[in-house]
Amino acid sequence: MRKQSMAGTALAAAAMLAAGGAVAADKKMMKPSISVNGYFEGVVGGIVNEDIKHVVTGNAAADGSGDALKKSTDVATDTSALDTRTDAEVHFNGRATLDSGVKIHAHWELEGQNNHSMDGSAGGDVIDEYFLSVSGSFGQVILGGTEGAAVKMLTGYTGSWATGVGESLSFDDAWIPTATAHPALFETLRHSRLSLGDGEKITYISPKLGGFQVGASYEPRVANNDDNARVNAETDRHDAIHMAAGFSGKFGDVGFGAGAGLLSAQGSNGSGTPNAEDAKAWVVAGRLDFGGGFRTAFGYKKTEDPGSARGYLVDLGVRFVSGPNSFSVTGMYGEMDDTAARHTKMMASYARAMGPGVKWHVNAIYNDSQSNKMTMAADPDNNAEHPTGAAGNVELQAEKSGLALVTGIKVTF
Repeated sequence: MRKQSMAGTALAAAAMLAAGGAVAADKKMMKPSISVNGYFEGVVGGIVNEDIKHVVTGNAAADGSGDALKKSTDVATDTSALDTRTDAEVHFNGRATLDSGVKIHAHWELEGQNNHSMDGSAGGDVIDEYFLSVSGSFGQVILGGTEGAAVKMLTGYTGSWATGVGESLSFDDAWIPTATAHPALFETLRHSRLSLGDGEKITYISPKLGGFQVGASYEPRVANNDDNARVNAETDRHDAIHMAAGFSGKFGDVGFGAGAGLLSAQGSNGSGTPNAEDAKAWVVAGRLDFGGGFRTAFGYKKTEDPGSARGYLVDLGVRFVSGPNSFSVTGMYGEMDDTAARHTKMMASYARAMGPGVKWHVNAIYNDSQSNKMTMAADPDNNAEHPTGAAGNVELQAEKSGLALVTGIKVTF
C-alpha cells in the first residue's frame, strides 16, 4: 500500500510538471543557470576538564556471594589539550524556471573533508546531499539523496537547531567524546531531528494554507548510499515513511511555529538480521519569537528501534540577537529505555557578524555521557575490569564528561 500511494504521488507530480511545461510563443525561454556557494569554518578548541573512566559494580561471585565490587578506573587516553578542526562544503545549484512559473532546482554538496563522517567513522562520502526539486503553486516535490519531510519542515522549530548561534550541539559535541565505541549507537541521545539519513527518497511538501503545512517522504531503501542499487529486503530495512505537519503564525507581537513528525521503517524480511525489527520514531517541536530579539524553542523525540536504541531526547534552547551580536544557551538530555545509557550536554555561545557572510563565534561546551551497562563474568580475584560476554552479576559501565572552550570563524559564500 505504501508503494502504490507514493507512486501515485510521483505520477501526479510528473503530470503537473508536464502540464505546466508548454512554451508560449511570445515568451523567450531562459537557459538554466548554475551557481556555486558553500561555507568554510575553521575552529580551535581547548579541553578545560575531562574525566573518562570505567566503573565496575556487582559481586565477586556469580551466585551473589563474596565481597561487593565497586571499582572506578581512569581510562583516559593521552591527547593534546588543544585541537584545530575544519568543516567545509561546496554547494552547486542549478536553477531553471519554466514558462508556467514552475521552478526547478538541482542541488548537490561536495564535502571539504573526504575522510569526514558525521557518525564519527572514517571514510565519509565525498558527495553529501543531492536532490532535484520541482516547486510551484502545488507545493514542492523533491527527489534524491537528502533528508525527509520531517527534517526539512521541523528543524527550524526544534530546540538547539532553531536557537544555536555557534557550534552545533548535535554535531560538534565530539570535543568530549560520548561514552560508546560508535556514536551512531547514541543517535537517540545526541540528535533531536527525525532522521534516517540522506538515503534516496521522494518527498512532497504542500504549500502553506493559512499557516498550515504538511509533508511526506517515501524511502524505498534505508541506506546512506548513492549507488542506485535496489533494496535487499532480506537484510535491509525498507519502505520507510516520513510524515510531518506544521503550523506557524503570529499572536500579537509574538511569532510562533510548531509541528510534529512521524517516521516508520519496515524491518528486513530475513530473521536474525540486525535490521529485522521495524523502527518507529516521532517528534514534536515548537518555537516562540518575542519582541526585542528573543527566541525560545524546544523539541522532544521518542525512538523505538529494537536494532539500535529505544529512548527519548529533550532539546531546549534560547537565543537573543541585538544588531551584529547573538547569544544562545542550548541543552539536551536523553535516556535509553532498556539500559543505563544517558547523555547530558549544554552549550553557551556568543557570535558576532564581522561582515557580510562572516561570523566569529565562541562556545563553552559541556558533555556528560554514560554508556550501556555490559554484563560480564566475575573472576575470583575481583579483577573484573574487562567484559567477557559470559553471564554473570558484574557490570561494566563507561562514563565520560568534560568541558571544552571552542572558537572559530565561519565564512558563508
